Amino acid sequence: MILTFISCSDKKAKEETAAKTDSISKPTTKNQILGVARIEPEDGIMSLTAGTSGRVLSVMIDDNQAVKKGQVLLDVEVVLENAQLRQAQSKVGTQQATIAANQATLEALKVSQNNARDNYERNLDLYKGNAQTKQALDDSKATFEKLTKDLLTAEANIRQAQAKVGEIQADINYYKTVVEKKRVAALVGGKVLKVLVKTGDFVNNDTKIADFAPDGALFAKTEVDELYAERVQVGQKAFILSQTSGDTLATGTVSYAADYLKQKSLFKDQSTEQEDRRVRDVSIRLESGKMPLIGSRVDCIIVLK
Repeated sequence: MILTFISCSDKKAKEETAAKTDSISKPTTKNQILGVARIEPEDGIMSLTAGTSGRVLSVMIDDNQAVKKGQVLLDVEVVLENAQLRQAQSKVGTQQATIAANQATLEALKVSQNNARDNYERNLDLYKGNAQTKQALDDSKATFEKLTKDLLTAEANIRQAQAKVGEIQADINYYKTVVEKKRVAALVGGKVLKVLVKTGDFVNNDTKIADFAPDGALFAKTEVDELYAERVQVGQKAFILSQTSGDTLATGTVSYAADYLKQKSLFKDQSTEQEDRRVRDVSIRLESGKMPLIGSRVDCIIVLK
């Protein structure tokens, strides 16, 4: 949280003296605000979750390890899912054999139907010439009609079997996706700060597996007291100082200033601060200098325009 204006000559003199040993000179103007900030990625430190359930077979990351997007972080047991996948794959062969048998039946029925049609048409011509009996004509007609129905049934069976293959393939794709999800991968590039699981642990969708800092610039996030909040603007220059030595570590620019006031939240452990004070969230994008460690508490000076 922002503490105060630096306006008195004593404080200014101390700053100018300290600046002599800094790698980056601090501002000397009295139009500045001194605050306490925390170093974080733009969206803060992320908690990576497993996104699946099962027993961890292997953890493939370590603390402080840089990872790329898509890199596998850990493997989760997939015995059941692999069995389901193999079962679905085995059904494809069975169903394709069924289709082949139905296709053979269909071809045989086509031949029989053609022969039955020829026989019926021949008997019809003979019957018209009084050379064939009515019974023989009716029998040949019935045979032709039955084979026609059998042919339609065989075609329907093939279509049904082909549709079943499509359903089985959808199951295969589903189980492949399930198995793939058991390999937990990084959604974005960045650095693993702390691994929170170990081999043998059981995880579910919401289990936190690591603290993670995504790639990108670092930011000093602070809270400006309501007394000075309206004087902070995006684009103002800022300096980041070590709380231990007072040296300037880096420079930056105010990249975000909230449009509202809220209760302070960053440093509630400061017993000297009044809990009912309102503050404005401010982010400073670090641009040059020695980048502090993520999570560091630092002092920051915002130079007012």
